[in-house]
Amino acid sequence: MHKHHKPFKVITSKIRYSFLFLELCYLGTGGIVIAFAVIWWLRDGLNLRSIVVTTNLLLSGFVVGGVIVLSTIISLIGYSNPLRRKKWLSLHAVLIVFTMILLLSLGGTIWFETLEERRTYAQEWSTWNPLKKSTFQDQLKCCGWNNATDQAVPSKYCSSTTLSSKSTQGCIDPLLQTLDKILRQLFTTLFGFIGIDVFAFFATIILIQAINVENRYRKIDEKNNVGDRALQRQYV
Repeated sequence: MHKHHKPFKVITSKIRYSFLFLELCYLGTGGIVIAFAVIWWLRDGLNLRSIVVTTNLLLSGFVVGGVIVLSTIISLIGYSNPLRRKKWLSLHAVLIVFTMILLLSLGGTIWFETLEERRTYAQEWSTWNPLKKSTFQDQLKCCGWNNATDQAVPSKYCSSTTLSSKSTQGCIDPLLQTLDKILRQLFTTLFGFIGIDVFAFFATIILIQAINVENRYRKIDEKNNVGDRALQRQYV
């Protein structure tokens, strides 16, 4: 009488749950990117953050977040039946790599801005209209660029007496300090998200490898008509 053998599964609960947890973390990064892009888009106006968080940067955030959400949906389709839907997981792995490239490019672009802050924002200051300059002068308690006699405009903080004095602090230092802080927070966060992507990628590769092993031994057992015994012998 043939003895029934309980099927042996390579895709263990530990592999499944680890994959699912890291996928949720991966999805969380996309959710955070989209959420902040929406909030900053709605609050766009005359504020210091809008100087560095430009429309192009917000649109890039929507693209990155959208790719992450799409990739997660694809991963869950594959996760629902990994033995039959391995191609979905393979596509997900490719999209994770694509996401990392996008985040690296976006973070790298922001980081490079910190290297040319003085030149970049000196040029921008010269192109701003009086309303924008006066708003930032009042927020930062400064007048003009290098000092009150350098491209300053009248504002609540910068009176006619203040504007005539070279000893009045210019906006170059307080403005650059504020913008540098915002830029560093942005690229540090984006590079941190890449770390989560790396873990999600390896979790996907481990799951795909487990699928390959299980499918290979299932095919062997089907040919030999012995159920899952070959798979058992490999791992027991």
